[in-house]
Amino acid sequence: MRTGSSLLSRCIDDHPEAICLCESEINRTLFPPHALRLHHDRMRGHGLESAEIVRLLDGKPHHSVESWQQWYAEAAPLLCDRLDKPDARILGDKSPDFFMAPALIDAIAPRMPLIYTVRDPRAILRSIWRQTDADEPQKEERWQFFLQNILAWRPHWNQPNMLMSRYEDMVRDPLAAMERVYFHLGLAPSTRFLEPFERRYPRRFLWNTAIDWRSGIHKEFDPSRAAIGDEDLTAAERERIWSDAEVRGFMERFGYG
Repeated sequence: MRTGSSLLSRCIDDHPEAICLCESEINRTLFPPHALRLHHDRMRGHGLESAEIVRLLDGKPHHSVESWQQWYAEAAPLLCDRLDKPDARILGDKSPDFFMAPALIDAIAPRMPLIYTVRDPRAILRSIWRQTDADEPQKEERWQFFLQNILAWRPHWNQPNMLMSRYEDMVRDPLAAMERVYFHLGLAPSTRFLEPFERRYPRRFLWNTAIDWRSGIHKEFDPSRAAIGDEDLTAAERERIWSDAEVRGFMERFGYG
């Protein structure tokens, strides 16, 4: 959460041979908290009809990694048609909430091509606490989600199938960042993610910081969003960052501070 994963998913989705869903929430539907309504609304945003969404879920038991994998296999042809990408050969998804289903992490972490997005925790903290659509308990919960995410994925950080993508590198040098991403996914180089074409169903990308929802045209990368230091935080926020051993370890691992 707050690490630029929506921006990255849009840039992957812009590749001619890839589709990257932006939080389909299928993982949170088949595993706790079983968020059926949220998944339905997200997939409507990707162009599917309600009957199709229900049919794709029909007969798939909860707590099943096989059901999760089968959903993608069955959804792929529909999404290729709806998003007008008949030649897409890669279907991906992004979610900050995999930590809620440890069995799913254990199943996919060793063998699927994964990208782990990271950002300076000081920027994540500042972003959460500056939100105007959440109260204090909700903000605290979102920060705890970040900490739980670290604990869930830390054992897998050094695996060869896991590419680390820093938000700061993405906005400062998007060409180099996306070259690494496409190579990791076995895709040919492409600069289409910089082109001003109209994306299908632009609201599926969730945040209008990456896409103009009215036109579907991408917005320019903003390097200023990557600049942050201790002086940009309150004393209480600095204490929250530097007093937490897990956060300090994260910052050291990914070159922050």
